Amino acid sequence: MPSTTRRQAQDTDRRSVVEGQILAATEQLLRGGSRFTDLGVQRIAAAAGVARSSFYFSFRDKTDLLIRLAGTLKRQVFDLAKDWHPEGPGGGLDGLTAVFVDIIAFYRQHADLLAAITEVAAYDSKVAEVWSSELNRFTDRTAELIREEQAAGRTPASIDPVTAAEVMTWDGDRVIARHVANHDAGRDETVARELALIRWYGVYRRPTT
Repeated sequence: MPSTTRRQAQDTDRRSVVEGQILAATEQLLRGGSRFTDLGVQRIAAAAGVARSSFYFSFRDKTDLLIRLAGTLKRQVFDLAKDWHPEGPGGGLDGLTAVFVDIIAFYRQHADLLAAITEVAAYDSKVAEVWSSELNRFTDRTAELIREEQAAGRTPASIDPVTAAEVMTWDGDRVIARHVANHDAGRDETVARELALIRWYGVYRRPTT
């Protein structure tokens, strides 16, 4: 007989597969023009090729599903930005611009999901809280970089790292979301450059007075 540990591992693997199918199916439905608020659990389950009971085995409800999607989206975006350093390989203003180009392109690939998260977060405090908390890792990483640059004497000591990091993170997130929702890709590089310029000369290499 298979061991209890092996059965548990198999159950975990199956659950992971089902969750992946549901997440992928939901985003596919959104890409197809469906609004998240109009999607029923049965339709999501059918699109994923699983039973309705399997949905509730993996997610408490649709809010839990969207929270999981939001978390995955932000973690993937963070992976695009986490290795940039002002003085590292691919650093500097041009490197920062390239990071923003990649982030905007990624958000365009997931524009319908981003729109759903933005819509639901406007009235659902749980989704808004999770979306906000996911931004904290960007804030923490940026504050860390600012402190390093201050210690090296390249960034003015008068800048408060946490405040500057929060302003850059929240401002950038809103600007990118609004840009992706309202403009085509023709302006992506221009927006990316402006975001990089504001951060580079506004904080990392702010002139001392």
